[in-house]
Amino acid sequence: RGAEIQITEEVVKIIARRFDETIFRQLLDKRGTEIQITEEVVKAAAGNEESGKEILALLLGKRGTEIQITEEVVKAAAGNEESGKEILALLLGKRGAEIKITEEVIEAVAGNYGSGKEIMALFLDKRGAEIQITEEVVKAAAGNSRSGKEIMALFLDKRGAEIQITEEVVKIIARRFDETIFRQLLDKRGTEVQITEEVVKAAAGNEESGKEILALLLGKRGAEIKITEEVIEAAAGNYGSGKEIMALFLDERGAEIKITEEVVEAAAGNEYNGKEVMALLLDKHGGEIKITEEVVEAAAGNYGSGKEILALLLDKRGGEIKITEEVVEAAAGNEGSGKEILALLLNKRGGEIPITEEVVKAAAGNEESGKEILALLLNKRGAEITITEEVLKAAAGNEYNGKEVMALLLDRRGDEITITEEVVKAAAGNDENGEKVMALLLDKRGAEIQITEGVIKAAAETGACARVYASPPRLAGI
Repeated sequence: RGAEIQITEEVVKIIARRFDETIFRQLLDKRGTEIQITEEVVKAAAGNEESGKEILALLLGKRGTEIQITEEVVKAAAGNEESGKEILALLLGKRGAEIKITEEVIEAVAGNYGSGKEIMALFLDKRGAEIQITEEVVKAAAGNSRSGKEIMALFLDKRGAEIQITEEVVKIIARRFDETIFRQLLDKRGTEVQITEEVVKAAAGNEESGKEILALLLGKRGAEIKITEEVIEAAAGNYGSGKEIMALFLDERGAEIKITEEVVEAAAGNEYNGKEVMALLLDKHGGEIKITEEVVEAAAGNYGSGKEILALLLDKRGGEIKITEEVVEAAAGNEGSGKEILALLLNKRGGEIPITEEVVKAAAGNEESGKEILALLLNKRGAEITITEEVLKAAAGNEYNGKEVMALLLDRRGDEITITEEVVKAAAGNDENGEKVMALLLDKRGAEIQITEGVIKAAAETGACARVYASPPRLAGI
């Protein structure tokens, strides 16, 4: 049925991008006179990860005079993760005089996860004099988590003397690469590399290799390095290696280090390394540390390690800690470890904990663990909890946990609950969970629900819309 296929540019692009050389050859054989080989078609072939080389070889052989090797085509090949090197080798061999190696092309290569290193080696070998290693190219390599390090090592090895050395480039390398790469940079261009506060901050925030890079800097360029409050904050908040970096700073330059409230807050908010950083600070600089309300709030809102940090603070400095409404709100809204934090606070300091409307609202709106937190609060402090319209609105608008939270409230405190227009509007406007919340409300309390014009407007752009329009309860004011 080849004669019946509609031959549009889009059809030819799809075949060039998704199929193999055999299919593309059939297309040319059957309908070649109708096919225009546009730039978009050549780009599609250059981006074909499995058969791009073969399709381009076919096109160059059969329709070569129609094909232009534009920058966009070269960029498509440069970003091809599977067969980019083979395609570019073909193009350089057949049509090298037309190919320009622009900064955008090199950026595409630097960001290529699969074959970036091989393509870069090819370009450096064949067209090295045209390649500029700019700040944007270094950024692209830094964002390439699979092969960026090898690409950067290749740059430094082959073209280290030509890399543009700006503060931003040095920051990127300090933040995103490892000690081996940073050492290469210093070896190749050390006299041009200034170790500014921003560079040291970047290294202090490097989650995988921060300690090693900073140890290198302290060893080779220690006289230039100032350990400022901003640097210490970056270390305290470093998810991966905060403890090791902080220990290095305290060991090497302890006399310069001031542990400010902001530093302690950063440690309290560190989701993966916070407990270890906080324990180190309390051990080494405990006398300087004030456990402020902001510090306790940061710990209470810490998604990953809030419970462990608060347990440590309560154990070591419990006498200084005040459990304010804001702290309890932060815990109630904590989607990761809120339930565990509240259980800890209720167990250790239950008499001080205020369960206000704002706290219950925060729990009702908690998208990951709202049901569990509300169940805990109802079990432990139910007599203090009033289920207000604001609480119900928060539950009805909860995009991921709304149905479960509302079901719990209806089950446990149904006699106190009034389903107002504002509650129904909140459910109707809930993009993710609104239909389920609305179905629950209609099932359990349908007689009370009025579908007003305001509800219809709220539902107009959400998945709850069909449910609202199809609902049997009476329409009010429409």
